[in-house]
Amino acid sequence: MAGRKSEELAELRRRAEAGDAQAQYDLGCVYYDGNGVPRDYDEALRWYRMSAAQGNNSGLCDVGFCYRNGHGVPLDYAAALPYYQKAADQGCPTAAYWLAHAYEHAEGVESDIEKARHWYTVSARKGDRDAIAALKHLPVGPRS
Repeated sequence: MAGRKSEELAELRRRAEAGDAQAQYDLGCVYYDGNGVPRDYDEALRWYRMSAAQGNNSGLCDVGFCYRNGHGVPLDYAAALPYYQKAADQGCPTAAYWLAHAYEHAEGVESDIEKARHWYTVSARKGDRDAIAALKHLPVGPRS
């Protein structure tokens, strides 16, 4: 079993190094989760960035997530936003959720309940349960 896992990881690495954006993202997840390798946020972020550079929604979203949580980089809400924005604009419901969350909680931007509502709605329409729940509790009108 360990030999098979090693072979699968080697194949994934080969595809990632050859420029396959999905393989780059998947390899980033391997390092982020420590799945068969030691957990390494720096290495995960390196692969996520390569994937994101090719426009991969998951890569974009997870680069943003790394900035939002300080994994592999210093925590920086504002730096997460362009990644979330690009992925959300391309239809990623998870990125739309985190973009809405940033607007609701003033994470890297000024609080803007209407923008939060917009992005939660975008995410909720794609079935994101967290966005659906957030919409139910969002205050009516702008925050003061």
